This record gives sequence, C-alpha cells and structure tokens, in this order.
Amino acid sequence: MKKQIIALVVGSMLASPGWTADKNRAAKEESIGLGSGAAIGAIAGGPIGFVLGAAFGGWIGDRFHHERSERAAADQRAGDAQAHAAGLERKLAGSEQQIASTKSELRNERVAHRQDLEQALSVEVYFRTEDTVLGTGTEQRISQLAQLVGGMDGAVIRLDGHTDARGTAKYNDELSAARAESVRDALIRGGMPGDRIVVTASGELGSSATEQDVDGMALDRRVQIQIVTVDDASQVALTQ
Repeated sequence: MKKQIIALVVGSMLASPGWTADKNRAAKEESIGLGSGAAIGAIAGGPIGFVLGAAFGGWIGDRFHHERSERAAADQRAGDAQAHAAGLERKLAGSEQQIASTKSELRNERVAHRQDLEQALSVEVYFRTEDTVLGTGTEQRISQLAQLVGGMDGAVIRLDGHTDARGTAKYNDELSAARAESVRDALIRGGMPGDRIVVTASGELGSSATEQDVDGMALDRRVQIQIVTVDDASQVALTQ
C-alpha cells in the first residue's frame, strides 16, 4: 500500500509543470500522458508497472500533441487555400468587369465609326435628261466605293432613283428605276455582292425644281447612294 502511494506521488510530480520544465521541457500533452501513465502503471504493477506506464503515457501524450499540431496545420492550409481562392475570384470578377467595359467602349467606337463612314459615303450620282448611262469617271468612283463597302461586315448599299418633274408619273418611275439599276450594275462590277444592294425608285416624288429652273432640275435627276445596316435595309424592303 505504501509503495502504491509513493508511486502516485511520483506520478503526480512527473505530471506537474515545474517538474517537466526542469527536466526536459516536454509539451503539455506529453507531460500529462507521462504522469497519468506512470500513476496507472504504478497502481497496476508496482515499479515495473510505473516505468511501463510512464513510457506508454508519454507516447500517448506525444501522439496527442502531434495529431493536434497536424490538425492546426491542416486548418491553416485550408484557411490559406480559401483566402487564395477568394483572391482569385476577386481578380476574376475585376477582369470580367474590365473586359465588359472594354467591349462596350469598342462597340461604341465601332458604332460611331460606322455612322461617320455612312455619312461620308452618302453620295449622289447625277444624270442628263432622260439618260441612264454613267460617265467613265463616275463608274470608277462607284467601283472604288464597291471595294470599300464590300469589306464592311453587315453594310448594305441602298440606291434610290429620282427624276425631275417633267414627263408622266409612270415614265418617271421607270426612268428612276433604270437609273438605280445602272448604278447597281456598276457596283456589282466593282465587286459589291448583289444581295447587299437594295434598289428603290421614287420617280418624281423627290423633285423640287420647276421646269423653268434648269439647274434645279439637274439636281433632281439623280440616284442617292446610302450605306446602311442589314436591319435598316430590311425595313426599307418591307415598305416597298
């Protein structure tokens, strides 16, 4: 009975913070395991049991400390991974916003450029009285226009033929259509696809000059050339 009491006292001393700090500065978990194992071993088997119990208890304490350290390290790695993933998500969101903003700016620039180009390329071809034939210089300019607009994706050329006020309405309708077709043929010869050319004939509806105004009537005998989008061309076709 006395040996057992002594063993318990020794085990308690081994388990105390002061003892462990002076001997080997072991981890708290290992000290607890060592003291507990020694006490249990001493009760169970005397001095030999004390030694075996102390060794077993120390192993348990060291194992407990190691596993807890591993868990802490795993938790730290998981936290770092989450923080890294959150940082990537923020960068990705910022990149997507920047890309969307850049696309919007480019789209606006393309629209503005297209509008400026359409306005610059809106021209008129003039004809002699009752004539539908293009001059050599006019043919060349129309060919250049066809090459330029042909490379513009989604661009359509709209042709609207006109006449002066002289003659019957039926004759002027036919004459304005023939003038527009003449320009259309020149565009096709220049390389413009025929399915991207829309032809309309307004006859004398757009004329403003009287028969006494010779210069004004010369301006009425024309074909208007406009560069439009596919949607605009479709709307024009539906109204014809």
